[in-house]
Amino acid sequence: KEKLINNAITALLSQEGDIAASNAELESQFQAVRRLVASKAGFLAFTQLPKFRERLGVKVVKALKRSNDGVTHASIDMLCALMCVSIQF
Repeated sequence: KEKLINNAITALLSQEGDIAASNAELESQFQAVRRLVASKAGFLAFTQLPKFRERLGVKVVKALKRSNDGVTHASIDMLCALMCVSIQF
């Protein structure tokens, strides 16, 4: 299960919010990352996977530059999920 979550996170972060992605697609990517990091394995990936935080930061900055309310909300919601750990270890 942990390997699947790590692979999913890596795949989502490999798409760095490039201009070709639609706003709806980028919003969906942030929602997926939010759900993945809500699990124990997903949060551990946040702390242990190399370049995870850097890629996520680049993705958020690019998303915020779009000035789209849906994308902005999804990116901030995902960041809030990372800051409020409520995982039962």
